[in-house]
Amino acid sequence: MAVASFLRRWFQFAFFAFALFVPFSIAGVNIAFGVGALAWVAAAVAQRRGWWVRERSLPLLRDPLVLAAVLMVVAALPSVLNSENASRAARDWASYWKLVVYAWVAANVLAARARELVFWTLAVSSTLACVLALVQSTGGVDLGAIHIPGRYRAGGTLYTMTFAGIIYQLIVLNCALLLTHAMSARRRLFLAATVAIQLAAIMFTMTRGAWLALAAGLVAVCVMARNKVAVGAAIALVSALAVFAVTSHKGRSIPEMVRSGLDIDASTRVVLWDIAWDLFRENPVFGVGMGDFSIEADRRLAGRRVTTTVDAHNIYLQVLSTRGLVGFLPFAWLWFVLLRELFRSKQRLARGSLDYGYVVGAIATTVAVLVGGLTELNIDDGEVLMAFVLVIGLARARDYSP
Repeated sequence: MAVASFLRRWFQFAFFAFALFVPFSIAGVNIAFGVGALAWVAAAVAQRRGWWVRERSLPLLRDPLVLAAVLMVVAALPSVLNSENASRAARDWASYWKLVVYAWVAANVLAARARELVFWTLAVSSTLACVLALVQSTGGVDLGAIHIPGRYRAGGTLYTMTFAGIIYQLIVLNCALLLTHAMSARRRLFLAATVAIQLAAIMFTMTRGAWLALAAGLVAVCVMARNKVAVGAAIALVSALAVFAVTSHKGRSIPEMVRSGLDIDASTRVVLWDIAWDLFRENPVFGVGMGDFSIEADRRLAGRRVTTTVDAHNIYLQVLSTRGLVGFLPFAWLWFVLLRELFRSKQRLARGSLDYGYVVGAIATTVAVLVGGLTELNIDDGEVLMAFVLVIGLARARDYSP
């Protein structure tokens, strides 16, 4: 019993730290997962020696999602080895190993009695990050020892796009749980307040791709909940905030800038998508190499004006152009398996239960990420990926611990 209690506390601390740092600190997230991974190893040793008897659970290597993730990582190896920029390729490839966070969470969070702890810690920490972002966007604050500089685009303590990619996922998850019945009125009110603050913060990021992803995720939640009032409210709220945020951009509306050709961000994406498609057509099997998009894009600009060539700003074209069909087909298979397993879980659960809310939130978050990937390389960002697999792990925990 003493060993079991110690291991449970160890897991709880690791999960708490992970959830706390997701919107704030890349280093903190990595350290927290390292601590949790050690707890996982210790639990396996304790179970083998008979010091800790766990309830019956799904074996890791029988989870189709884990197998699909392994296949995707292995299939990317040829494009890693084929890269001129070996360090960039190795770094991008290594980020996919963060998918193991999903298995860590799904297999252990219920056994450690920590899912509620993780969720509410995540809600509080992401709200604090959003408050900080709102202070930045409104000019900052200077109160003695407290100095927060102003920023035109709110970004928390992470890079702006990473911040937006994490926040829209958490907003969608929060909204899914708001529509469940298994929550007290006090907690529901608190969660609604966090959603309002997070919505305001993401609108001030001036990241239109994140708004599009958020809208897709919210509509998916409301449709699955079959709540017409919620559907209408979500669409109206997102639309109103988006209109407010885009009507003035340094004295010009964003649609006006697009029509006039002054919207360099939009025109950059069009150029990069054109280059990515050409690269795929010329290298359809293995792509140009996982780390070489920037090198090849710079060679093909031909005088066209862009703000960056770091990636294709589209996850699907990025994978096709750098990994070819050998890398893209397993990538697509992973998303198919993920949605299939989540919908299977949804069918087994009671509507309105907390477990049901987590699964609906995970499905809608997946929709949001897939839509967001049309304009950003969102899931190739390791921090955004870890936030995503945390959400998926929370949802599928019940399948691991029946």
